[in-house]
Amino acid sequence: MKPVLCVGDVCMDFIIPYAEALHAKNGGDLCRAETEVRPYPGGSVANTASAIARLGVPVLFAGSCGSDAFGRMLKCDLEREGVDCSLLRTDDARSSQMVFLVLDEHGERTAFAYPAHGGVQHAILPEQFPDDLTDRIGWLHVNGMMFREEPAASTQLMLMRMCRNAGIPVSLDINARIESRNDPVFLHNLLEAKQYCTVVFGSADDEIPLLFRNVYDDDAIAVISRSGAKGAEYRCADMRFRSPAFSVDAVDTTGAGDTFDGAFIAACMRGLSPVDAMREANAAAAICVCSHSGRACPDRAALDVFLQQHPLS
Repeated sequence: MKPVLCVGDVCMDFIIPYAEALHAKNGGDLCRAETEVRPYPGGSVANTASAIARLGVPVLFAGSCGSDAFGRMLKCDLEREGVDCSLLRTDDARSSQMVFLVLDEHGERTAFAYPAHGGVQHAILPEQFPDDLTDRIGWLHVNGMMFREEPAASTQLMLMRMCRNAGIPVSLDINARIESRNDPVFLHNLLEAKQYCTVVFGSADDEIPLLFRNVYDDDAIAVISRSGAKGAEYRCADMRFRSPAFSVDAVDTTGAGDTFDGAFIAACMRGLSPVDAMREANAAAAICVCSHSGRACPDRAALDVFLQQHPLS
């Protein structure tokens, strides 16, 4: 099996349990550990790469991080998961990206990137990729966050175009952060990227409408609309169905969408149908939200156990 190539962001996530800390401040009975800021390796595409590797599918990660302590930690963590980081670039001039995730009482998060602009994660260069790339990979996965700034935006569009022309499946997670929503450069690049996509992932409420107005206007693209606890919808040509979410006690939704993407891609690489791939994706996301980490995707054995314990009704 040829590997999946995941291109995009890798960063250190600092999870800030604001609601728990506020509860403790007001006299609530919580232990100190529940109110501490916790650092975790993160980055939307890096999380997806980690999920794919845990599920037994070979994966390459290409991105950019600092040549600092955080950068070394990020690379080592991905390699420990089984991700091939030979295309990861380290930058001596800039520090690794940091993202601060503030959690509310429902485990929902609001993300703040530092730096907000000009970060090393956008320094993905064309020369990172070999000339025979399309002969070496079986799937390309990218992230809309990289369309905000150069050189990552142009590099990513080049890769998408090249893979689509070579008949390689291309998936995009729209991932439109707060700072991207009204950015004309981001929206322009996103619309160009759409024409190269085989699969598009996004939030049903506020991301999918950025590319598909009112109706799904491109039957050649599999559109996967995620709705958290309400499950996810799949639509491609004449095939349309909703895959229900699994009922769990969520503590942190960080990385749930990334895990969903990774499990879906891994299932497709193994030849599963869209129905089965969606079910595996929802199951992996359900397991992910039960932990405080953006990289809580289960391995193959744990996912199989979960699916056996939650049979179709």
